[in-house]
Amino acid sequence: MVPVPRRWTVILRDRADTARPIRPEDCHGLLNRWWPHPPEEHALAKRWAMNGWPAPLGDRLYHWTLTWLDDEVPPPSDPEEAVGRVQRIGDHLLEPLSVTRTFDRRYGELLAGPRGPLPVRSAELRSRTPVVTATRDSSGERIPHVWPGPRRIFGAVHRSGGGIVGGSGAMGAVARFAPPALAGTWLESAFEGLDLVRRLPVPGEEIRLAEHHQAEGRTVLGWQGGLRLELTGGDRRHAEAFTALLELVELTGVGKYTAQGFGSVLVDTVTPGAPSSAVVAQRARRAPQRPPSRPGPGPLETRAAVAGLEEFGGLLFD
Repeated sequence: MVPVPRRWTVILRDRADTARPIRPEDCHGLLNRWWPHPPEEHALAKRWAMNGWPAPLGDRLYHWTLTWLDDEVPPPSDPEEAVGRVQRIGDHLLEPLSVTRTFDRRYGELLAGPRGPLPVRSAELRSRTPVVTATRDSSGERIPHVWPGPRRIFGAVHRSGGGIVGGSGAMGAVARFAPPALAGTWLESAFEGLDLVRRLPVPGEEIRLAEHHQAEGRTVLGWQGGLRLELTGGDRRHAEAFTALLELVELTGVGKYTAQGFGSVLVDTVTPGAPSSAVVAQRARRAPQRPPSRPGPGPLETRAAVAGLEEFGGLLFD
């Protein structure tokens, strides 16, 4: 059986002389041709996620990352089969020059524990494309969530009659595709752990509202920016579940429209055993005064007080 989830990085060359900017719906159309779903599953969460849109590298080259999430059904075709065959994305004629598999671990391995000696308890998460998380009010109007809580960031599990019937995001991927014997107990630990996760701003990368204009005058509202997540308690199993969620969230994306490239995020994990906030504060007090940096876009929520410097390292999930 093919190991999954699977992730590929594709390098493409544009053969079109002129073209409109690449649009999410055009990318979605191509992957629906590569990996079609039955008509009755059209409105359901896809078995794949598009981790952003083809990003220009210069000299007509683009970089694109794709993920197949299903643990039982392999993708109908492998992106490696498209090398040398021009693919149309809107007005662009993109020829895949190379396809590199960058992830192919089974859910059983992901849920079994971290690769390193210690699980992760802190991470910074940054958006690559607008993240769409919203609820509907009493009138049916969709209200975007800015500064969503950890449960919205890591997705949801849908149950009916006591059983799991679906889900979305990192949590939903485990519920839908991981071996049932592993998924149930692991999800309980993960949900318990999320109640212990606090959310902090990343100075200089405040969360801000983002508008993405699509075809036919439709506007998608979301947020962009960076935030820090810290697991403030719990035992090792909670930390191990948190570590796995951080790895999965890059594969699945965050929020709605991940099959169109929205909700693509990067995760930097923080080295276990980093200096305490008291030590960091002492360093900050001893540090020479610097001129104030130029302010960026205004935050949409009051910034929490954060001690000055942070040290990073550990695992890098992208």
